[in-house]
Amino acid sequence: MASEFDTDELNSAVVNSHAMIQFDGNRYSVPPQLTGTTVLVRANETHVRVFADGNSVTSHTRCYDRNQRLSLPEHRLAALKLRSRVRGHQIEEAFDALGNEARNFHLELRRQPVKITTHLRRIINLAHLYGREDVIHAITQANHWRTFDAAYIETLVLQDRRRRELPSPTLVRPRRTELLEETDLEEPDPAVYDHLTTLEEDLEHE
Repeated sequence: MASEFDTDELNSAVVNSHAMIQFDGNRYSVPPQLTGTTVLVRANETHVRVFADGNSVTSHTRCYDRNQRLSLPEHRLAALKLRSRVRGHQIEEAFDALGNEARNFHLELRRQPVKITTHLRRIINLAHLYGREDVIHAITQANHWRTFDAAYIETLVLQDRRRRELPSPTLVRPRRTELLEETDLEEPDPAVYDHLTTLEEDLEHE
């Protein structure tokens, strides 16, 4: 009896950095864990199937157009989750690079019921804004008082700067628009405009 794969097209393909493989002029998604590996592609008239280590990992409806990008929702979701884990790991490494006090703070923060990367990212941003030395000094104080919170670190930094009568640095405008969602803007005070209007009327009567 002939095998069901006898008429399939067989090709090997390397999974690129976007978790896609190239086949017959189109790109098909695969699980992101396979990025950088070589997989086997089996295609018949209706489907394109991908195998890794002898196991089927995904199947797409075959496309006969050209230069198309075919991605399954589960692959996109898995890629987002993986990217989030990678970013979180990078943030933790960057924070730990601040030194022993930062690593001790990180260890204790892991024992708290909080989003760790949110606090670490905020503190790293403080280091960029106010300087590494000021932030490490605040982290040391937070470790001493066993208060493991990014907002507390920021309060300590600002208190110390006020004590030394240092000016507040100007915040850099985010280059990416999505970062604006993380920026807190003060509500405008209508009284300011009322004052300007009164001043203009006084000048007109002079």
